[in-house]
Amino acid sequence: MTLGFRLAGLRAHVVDSKPLAATLLAQLAREPQWGVILVQENLMPDVTPAARPSDGGLPILVPFPGPSRERPPGEAEAYVAELLRQAVGYRVRLR
Repeated sequence: MTLGFRLAGLRAHVVDSKPLAATLLAQLAREPQWGVILVQENLMPDVTPAARPSDGGLPILVPFPGPSRERPPGEAEAYVAELLRQAVGYRVRLR
């Protein structure tokens, strides 16, 4: 995922543990040039207390799903069925 962010022109930092993520986010939150910090969602619960925004409300921490996010069985199918229901106006059974 880091390569994709870098190709989009964003700076990406890679850490291999939750404590390192908390330290990095606390450091980035103190730097005034950051407005939005994207954080892989499985790291958010452990780092949000350490990375408090400044008085101006920045940076904003935005979670995103990681590449190996596990979903409950049937969640993807239910999501697609709901999108189809909204698009065509009635329920579609997926097999």
